Amino acid sequence: MDVFTSTVWRELVEQWVELRRVVGFFAPPIGLPGWMAPGLAIGALLALALAAGVALASLGVLLSALLVAHLVLDRVFGVTVALAPPR
Repeated sequence: MDVFTSTVWRELVEQWVELRRVVGFFAPPIGLPGWMAPGLAIGALLALALAAGVALASLGVLLSALLVAHLVLDRVFGVTVALAPPR
């Protein structure tokens, strides 16, 4: 069992080191060919734009849900929600 555990752990560490090298968050990908650099940069920019779009869409959904909750409370149940500054 110890041999199996040490083998699995060694392979996991090797895969983690390879993943860190490829992803490039901790070190630049040195072993990659030069023609892959523009594709990697464009892919990173597209991923950033996609993440920003998802964040903006979720903000829009949140604000829409808050508006619907306010309208339901006000028009259906007659509960007014007002914010007053502290005295």
